[in-house]
Amino acid sequence: MKQILTAIDFSPESICSLEFSIGLANRTGAGLTLVWVDHQTERESIYETVKNELRNEAREQFEELVGRYGKKIHTGRIFYKLRKGKVYQEVSRQAILSEADIIVAGTHGVSGYEEGWIGSNAYRIVSHSPCPVITLRHDADAERRIDSIVMPVDSTLETLHKLPFTLEFAKSVEAMVHIAAMMTVSTKSLRTKIENYSRKAAGEARKMGVETVISVVETDNLVKGLLDYTSNVGAQLISIMTEQGNAGSNIIGPFARQVVNDSPVPVLSIQPGQLKV
Repeated sequence: MKQILTAIDFSPESICSLEFSIGLANRTGAGLTLVWVDHQTERESIYETVKNELRNEAREQFEELVGRYGKKIHTGRIFYKLRKGKVYQEVSRQAILSEADIIVAGTHGVSGYEEGWIGSNAYRIVSHSPCPVITLRHDADAERRIDSIVMPVDSTLETLHKLPFTLEFAKSVEAMVHIAAMMTVSTKSLRTKIENYSRKAAGEARKMGVETVISVVETDNLVKGLLDYTSNVGAQLISIMTEQGNAGSNIIGPFARQVVNDSPVPVLSIQPGQLKV
């Protein structure tokens, strides 16, 4: 992992994301860039002085953040960028320009708290990002070290599409992976498929030198079962696909959306094809 891009609107969610990103950068040796987006419409920002004031205020707040957090990062300077337009589009464009390997963004989560634009745009950032995205709530423990990652496996063909990036990420942070075989059905053929997918994932992990453990999770509620299992094993990150069963979609699926919203630990969301670290 070489570059991390963190979306910032100076709300509690985004400051939490910044603190998380610094820890991730220090762990992986990656560079860190922050991005703020002026998302006002032309009608809202008709006066040039107002537009300039917004950008100047953002720049001042960035300088304050860099001064406060700059010494905490061991991989060099913290850079920041100011952009204008739709939030999710500009964050995605900056990710391409910065050659980011991953985006970090805050979300309101179950609290419904809202200040700034990060939380309300988190799902769109996940859906349209050119690279994987880590989302976390403002009440997450941003400085908690990632030592274990939960990766759910189901019976869909796309369930292992997240495997390459998950393993590379786990290796970069020296974390183990809990492969959660999510058993929501009693059909023997489907259960066998999930078991086979889980063993395949563990085999690929062994080739990369990533420690894994396979656990069977019996549940009639996929999200609750996943979050309960994550809590029980004390994992610090969940890795999921944004939309399974519809690989061409750029809309975050209902399962992924609920996990992102409800998870008390950060969530790594991956779309098919997002394989580099």
